[in-house]
Amino acid sequence: MERPPTHFDVGKSDDRTVICVVGDLDSDSAPQLRTMLAKEFDAGRNVIVDLAGCPFLDSVGIGVLVYGWKAADTEGADFHLRNVGRYAQRVLDLVGLSDLIPVA
Repeated sequence: MERPPTHFDVGKSDDRTVICVVGDLDSDSAPQLRTMLAKEFDAGRNVIVDLAGCPFLDSVGIGVLVYGWKAADTEGADFHLRNVGRYAQRVLDLVGLSDLIPVA
């Protein structure tokens, strides 16, 4: 059974943007998230990526999270993850990112 395409719900307040991933963060959806992150960091905003609706995370998805973490550091912004599920947390632990990317 094919899953519905991933979409992103975005909320903004003050200097913070919350991007909720709804669906898989994979090779199909990660480029869109990367573009969104770049736009927010270019605007000087802090970003939270909410993974509550993300049941699957592949290597390309991990790559875009690393991009977000590095871009935030370069721009002097904050980058956090929140509502990280067990599967995503396990992946982050296995690749050593759980000690680098803050989880709120």
